[in-house]
Amino acid sequence: MFKLHQEDMLSFYFNRSLKLEDTLMKKYELIIRIIKDKTIKEMIDDFKKSNREHIEDLNDKMKRLGIE
Repeated sequence: MFKLHQEDMLSFYFNRSLKLEDTLMKKYELIIRIIKDKTIKEMIDDFKKSNREHIEDLNDKMKRLGIE
């Protein structure tokens, strides 16, 4: 019974993390469309790259753990 509960919690938190990362990515994309300064755009692009890496890492970990 505990294992099922633990799997549910892991699934919830991994999926919540993915949702938050996705929301952050959308915010970055909005900011890039608005900002004119090249330096700030490059900085936001770096943030987007890190964000994509986080999403890939989360998906990989979920796959290894068998979490949907």
